[in-house]
Amino acid sequence: MQNNVSKGLTVNKTLILIALGMFTFMSTLDGSIVNIAMPIMSKELSVTASQIEWVVSIYLIIISSLLMFFGRLGDVVGKTRIFKIGTAIFIIGSLIAGINLGLPFLLFARGVQAVGAAMTMSNSFGITTSSFPINQRGRAMGFIGTFVALGSVAGPAVGGLILNYLPWNYIFWINVPIGIIAILLGLKSLPKDVPVSANAPLDWLGTLEFVVFIVTFFFAILRGQAIGYTHPIILGALWIAVVSIILFIRTEKQLKHPLLDFSIFKYSDFTFGLIAALLVFINGFFYKVDCKINPNAVRTKKISFL
Repeated sequence: MQNNVSKGLTVNKTLILIALGMFTFMSTLDGSIVNIAMPIMSKELSVTASQIEWVVSIYLIIISSLLMFFGRLGDVVGKTRIFKIGTAIFIIGSLIAGINLGLPFLLFARGVQAVGAAMTMSNSFGITTSSFPINQRGRAMGFIGTFVALGSVAGPAVGGLILNYLPWNYIFWINVPIGIIAILLGLKSLPKDVPVSANAPLDWLGTLEFVVFIVTFFFAILRGQAIGYTHPIILGALWIAVVSIILFIRTEKQLKHPLLDFSIFKYSDFTFGLIAALLVFINGFFYKVDCKINPNAVRTKKISFL
């Protein structure tokens, strides 16, 4: 009897990892899969190369803006609830992103996708830590981290395979059946919510300041490539970004329940681990950009992370 119970728990934990891993994979996959389709999408949508790049950029900008907020929201209302809602939003975004109604509609759909991805990505590790005992958490989180890397690696390959046989719309529609399977697994296996900060208020001001910082900073970086970094619009955006991040830091230090508790950076293991992860992803995405601009990069450069 005890062995059957233990076996059932093991199967349930496996399903949890599969459900979390599938959505982690799709969320990171959609950050890179579009790169290889951009020339085709640019032609069919009748837009310039600089305009079609926003299909990738808007997805990453929105995710970066909202990850901390949805992580905090998961603490307040339940991580599993936010994750499940995020999966549904991501699938809806994927479905409408494949409908060719022009670039503005595609950017809107990518924004919907990004909101769903941010909701799932920000709570997947929290669900993992609450589902596994301490002696299994390292392996479980490593499993989820593997899907993060796989999603980044597989994007160009999967995108190329799809484009060889199907229209570009299917690079988004492929998420729908996979996402439905992941949702069904999640409904069966994901743990019940136990909010860790059920009565804590949400930091709306800090969220707004951080969103403004991310949007204006990356707008300036991306748009500055086209119009020059000395253009008044770019300088104005950078100024707003600097002011926003300063206000954000001040706000977080004053609140009892901040969006980001800066005291966690006192732990050197956490801080250095975060810096290492940042450098790894910067290195990986630099390689992708180089390959997109220079097809010969694959033959002339070694892959350091991907």
